Amino acid sequence: MIQTAIVAFVAFILAYVMALLILRKKNRKVFQENQSVRLDKIFVQNKWIEIEQTFNLSGPSHFKTSIMEADKLVDYVLKGKKVRGTTFGERLKNAKSEFSNFSDYNNLWFAHKVRNNIVHESTHDLSSSEVKRAIEYYKKALRELGALS
Repeated sequence: MIQTAIVAFVAFILAYVMALLILRKKNRKVFQENQSVRLDKIFVQNKWIEIEQTFNLSGPSHFKTSIMEADKLVDYVLKGKKVRGTTFGERLKNAKSEFSNFSDYNNLWFAHKVRNNIVHESTHDLSSSEVKRAIEYYKKALRELGALS
């Protein structure tokens, strides 16, 4: 009888500790999602000028850099607009309502997929037309989000 009570008590304590750990992890994730970046439009405009200058240098490494930086810049804007999510992809899914034009939203997904191909496929060859489209789509998205004039 005493052994049963001890086992039940230990099981209760373990369940309690596990519940606390799970709640702590969830609260940390919610806190991280709610941390926001203050949207600095001057920073966005200056950064966009740098991205376009890099793109205009041409060549695979400059194309890749311009795509990567444009993707990071849009992510910065989404964070600044307090769009929820822990990754760019999650934020982009939650940003659909930020776009008045559905094709601009879909085009941003295209641009982000180009970025993902660069990152995840070492042999991915970028065509200049693909990069140009992606850069244009990032620029339109930044304008649609009100971060770029």
